[in-house]
Amino acid sequence: MDACEQLKSLGFTTNEAKSYLALLQCQPATAYEIAKTAGLPTSKIYETVARLVSRAVLLASEDETGTQQYYALNPSDLMQSIRNNIIKDTEQLLPELQKVPTNIQSNLIWPLLNSNQVERRTLEIINQATTSILVSLWPEELDWCEESLVDAEARGVNIALVHFGEPSTKIGATYHHPVQETLYAEKGGRGLTVVVDGAQVVIANFQSNGEIDGAWSKNKSFVTVAEDYVKHDVYITKVTRFLGPEVVKRFGENYDRLRDVFNSEA
Repeated sequence: MDACEQLKSLGFTTNEAKSYLALLQCQPATAYEIAKTAGLPTSKIYETVARLVSRAVLLASEDETGTQQYYALNPSDLMQSIRNNIIKDTEQLLPELQKVPTNIQSNLIWPLLNSNQVERRTLEIINQATTSILVSLWPEELDWCEESLVDAEARGVNIALVHFGEPSTKIGATYHHPVQETLYAEKGGRGLTVVVDGAQVVIANFQSNGEIDGAWSKNKSFVTVAEDYVKHDVYITKVTRFLGPEVVKRFGENYDRLRDVFNSEA
């Protein structure tokens, strides 16, 4: 998602986003110069910059010739302003929403249809954690959630992390899953499971062909199954860590006979 699309996701119209980005490149500038740089019709630019000025995103000032010039708010100051406004608006909105009679359905399973949705929801629930996080992931996913996991650990949250591949960072109790290459080949991709406080879960599959599917839920059965999945991976990694040679001797390389759930004699 480029800067224009991200600004739109924060409430800018297309013309407003293009005008702000254009002005960053050529300020100070007249409305006509902004329109030319942004590739917008001049008939639309005056109302667009007027809205941005009213929101303190742009500053209007006359030069020595009396020509109206515009300056863009510094990007870091703009982000801080947007952040503050969102916090203020949500704090004001929540009490009003809580007054509305509603039949809350907390057992639904919500689909996550792309990597942005998976990442956003995962970081949201990690940041909400107060007691525990159980997580199973691959290096690609640890890259974008490591900072939030480290912050959660600093808050006193207990973390058990199963990592497919040799982990370069230790967060909480970190376990290296011993057969990551075999599992990747069998499943055709990577998996992500994050259970927070035993109350909500994100599950996602990242297929080698680029397809992504995932889900978020507070459904108790769904959460329990995911929680048990991560815990059992922890049990296996503990056993293989301390009894490695014996386990290989009994069940074979990559623990093939151990993972053969349809053969109770193995």
